[in-house]
Amino acid sequence: MRVLHVDDEPYDSGLTQYALRAARGMKAGGHAVAFWGLNGAPPLDAAQAAGLETTGFRQPWLELGVLRRALAAFAPDVVAAHTGSAHTLAAFLCGRRGPAVVRTRGDSRALKRRPGAGLLWLRTRAFIAANARIQADFDARFGDFKVPSAVVYEGMPDPGRPAPPPGGSPVVGVVARLDPVKGHASLLEAFGRLCRALPDLRLLVVGRSENVAAKDLSERAARLGIADRVVLEGRVPDALDFMRRCHIGVVASLGSEAVSRAAVEWMALGRPLVATTVGCLPEYVEDGVTGRLVEPGDAAALAEALKGLAEDPLLRERMGRAGRARYERMFRLERFVAETERIYAGAIDGLSPR
Repeated sequence: MRVLHVDDEPYDSGLTQYALRAARGMKAGGHAVAFWGLNGAPPLDAAQAAGLETTGFRQPWLELGVLRRALAAFAPDVVAAHTGSAHTLAAFLCGRRGPAVVRTRGDSRALKRRPGAGLLWLRTRAFIAANARIQADFDARFGDFKVPSAVVYEGMPDPGRPAPPPGGSPVVGVVARLDPVKGHASLLEAFGRLCRALPDLRLLVVGRSENVAAKDLSERAARLGIADRVVLEGRVPDALDFMRRCHIGVVASLGSEAVSRAAVEWMALGRPLVATTVGCLPEYVEDGVTGRLVEPGDAAALAEALKGLAEDPLLRERMGRAGRARYERMFRLERFVAETERIYAGAIDGLSPR
């Protein structure tokens, strides 16, 4: 199979990670894979670093001649479009008799039905949703077009059998860019409540500064009286190694989370996860079994969920094992690639992926 992925995101994002993991997985499976994206943008840079055949552009509608030649030279069986603009471009270039166009959506923003949608979906052979909420949104807005569709959860390589965390007082960890949507302020407030009851508890924070400076979070921690219990480590070379040092994982997001690589990683490492009911997280975390779910921005509920796990090592162990089992059932890379391959093959043959 020859597969072209088109991702014109100007920055790194969950949907880009989803696209890259699918592309790398397909290549590892022996398929010919190419990747198109914006020149100088992280998605294209990452595709090049992964050894994929790449084509860059700046203004695709002004470069149609170049892109048509690139499409003809690669001769894909499937063009996987990962954004709305990429979908429009792919449908235009491929037409009704060209390669099969598959729209993949790993974006938390609501779908919109715009004029011309009928023509676009007439030229689309399949739709892949990264979570069930996206699938339901698609069904509500575009179900009348009868485009075959399916949910395919992102997978990740197995990091190996879980090892117990170091001994000593429990450590809570969060891996997320420093951005308001990731809920660090709410987490610090929750942790402030916890420290009064559990004075030996520690919070480790990993992630690059984006729209929040590490200094701002440090100052907030100081105001809450927990500066000596919170460590901001910035970017780390190996997030999985960091996670292994923690007893409990947290995803405190207030929005977004169409996919959650961090949630999958916590489960794969056998760590219980406290997460908010945002995006895909209620589908990833089995409340009361693999971790706990709380409403976004509810610091009191977040504190209570963390307290229960911090105080009970047997509960942490039990939920961690259940999380690992859930990873093995739902989020292995092999399953992700196999399901994606099946949908692509069905699109080529005109079959339904359901």
